[in-house]
Amino acid sequence: MTQQQSAMRLSGVILAATGVLFALAALPLLHPVAHIFLQIAYWPFRYVPSGLGVPVPLLLVITGGLTVGLGAMQWALGTYVAAISAVAASKTAQIAAWAWFCVDSAGSILVGAPFNVVLNLSFLILILVSCRPRNADVPATN
Repeated sequence: MTQQQSAMRLSGVILAATGVLFALAALPLLHPVAHIFLQIAYWPFRYVPSGLGVPVPLLLVITGGLTVGLGAMQWALGTYVAAISAVAASKTAQIAAWAWFCVDSAGSILVGAPFNVVLNLSFLILILVSCRPRNADVPATN
């Protein structure tokens, strides 16, 4: 394994672990941890109440940023990786999509927003359908 591969894998693990922590922070047991993050994120401009009234603008910015990142990754896979290996691009997109979908949907159910799973399906289907091989992509066999 090259240094680049190791570094990319490590950054992936760190990003995924951070995402899991954000998702778990929705559970009341972990609100004190989320509160610490919010105090740091808003320092020095705003006091965050101890009851973890999570500021909606911050959640929207984080969610929007992560969604943009997922879209940029999908675009980059289609632009740079699929030209080299359609299988590698497809598998990478599928792993990212399923990991996001499972954590987001399970968390949505746990916090009482089960319909978000239905909304998540639209993004999951978009990503998975875009990864399907097209007839022109399949080499002809004689």
